[in-house]
Amino acid sequence: MNNQNLKFIIFLFLISFSVFSCAVGPDYNPISIELPENYKETINEKWKMAEPNDESQKGKWWTVFEDPILNDLEEQIEISNQNIASSLAQYEQAQALLGQAESNYLPTINASGGVTRQRQSATSSFSASESTNYNTSLNASWIPDLWGNTRRTVEANKASVQASAAQLENVKLTAQASLAQYYFQLRMVDNDQKILENIAENNKKLLDILELQKGAGTVSLTDYNLIATQLEQAQTQAVDNKILRAQYEHAIATLLGKVPAQFSLEMKLSKLTAPNIPLVLPSKLLERRPDIAQAERLVAQANAQIGIAVSAYFPNLNLSASSGYSKTSYIDLFSFPALFWSLGASLTETIFDGGLREQKIKAAKANYQSIAAQYKQTVLVAFQNLEDNLAAYKHYKAEEDYQINATNNAKLTEKIINQGYEIGTKTYSDLLNSQITLYNLQKNLNDINGKRILNTVNIIASLGGTWDNNK
Repeated sequence: MNNQNLKFIIFLFLISFSVFSCAVGPDYNPISIELPENYKETINEKWKMAEPNDESQKGKWWTVFEDPILNDLEEQIEISNQNIASSLAQYEQAQALLGQAESNYLPTINASGGVTRQRQSATSSFSASESTNYNTSLNASWIPDLWGNTRRTVEANKASVQASAAQLENVKLTAQASLAQYYFQLRMVDNDQKILENIAENNKKLLDILELQKGAGTVSLTDYNLIATQLEQAQTQAVDNKILRAQYEHAIATLLGKVPAQFSLEMKLSKLTAPNIPLVLPSKLLERRPDIAQAERLVAQANAQIGIAVSAYFPNLNLSASSGYSKTSYIDLFSFPALFWSLGASLTETIFDGGLREQKIKAAKANYQSIAAQYKQTVLVAFQNLEDNLAAYKHYKAEEDYQINATNNAKLTEKIINQGYEIGTKTYSDLLNSQITLYNLQKNLNDINGKRILNTVNIIASLGGTWDNNK
């Protein structure tokens, strides 16, 4: 290769790299959202614009409930849940697409080799002859990223990978929160079932007493039918509870990637106590919501796609080179006389496309505006979700306090009537009725405790799944 050829190659590369830093289209700037200084449902806590951390892991937030069975189930879900498996595959696909985009930074190199046997026609001006040709070659081509098309494509794919990672975290969080919800609802049903059985048992005893009194004519049919109705209602609710329990158990099985026949949970009475959490929550936790992270990364991807569309207005430079050996004999094939080579450069530019490129840019910009609006809506819904759950937390706590007082009063009443029954001033029917009243209040308290636990799960989920037991 002589100096003139070498200078030609260097000239082409200098042209390429002189504009290599150019990337057309807008650079990405995160969207700013104006937010109030304080939560509506709390005080003394500042809001700030979310800055999602796609890579942050959400932690074993469910351990705050101190339930070993729930802990064990939650450990299984990431391994067996099919929605998580699907999202993981989508994340891996996004990574592969990023790798494909990055490969465009480098030249394409192909190698070939072959042998050709041919015979020349005897009807030509030459006599018939046969020949064999052996050849090998190495071909390279490269399209320098003059206008940033590849860089914008890589930028878009990186944002897609980050969005996919956030989506994976969101799917995990959704599955984990759903599992906790179903589990606690099942335990609420277990507690209710025992209470309903006690209510039905006491109503049955009362009905037996009234049956004797009815035979003696000392009780009205109205009183008798009232107790009979209460008994049937308790029995009906107990049957409904069994249906609910089966459905919750089936839902848990599905989340764990199992068919219902492969999973069961023994009935267990549980003390449903919501963990004490501060109403004033660290704003940094809200930044960890994976749905916000995903929405923000999709905005970045849409912004990069504008640059990809703009780059179509600029010419493409294609550099090519090939070298090899060709000879009619394989002997000394790789010798200097058999060497051939070529260098080339081509520049292509679209002259007329009927406005296609312009419309693609308009479409990319409109897509950006749409996804940016979706991001803002995601943030607004996230804050609404958090505010709703904080408001419910406060009111459920007040409701629980009232119900605890009512239940304690019923316990005291039942104790007094029981003492009266022991000394003969109260009837057995009085005692049974006081116990039924207490059981009903205990059922209400169990339901409120359950709602508080479910609300706590919602709060933690609305914060991205992170929880700090030391707060």
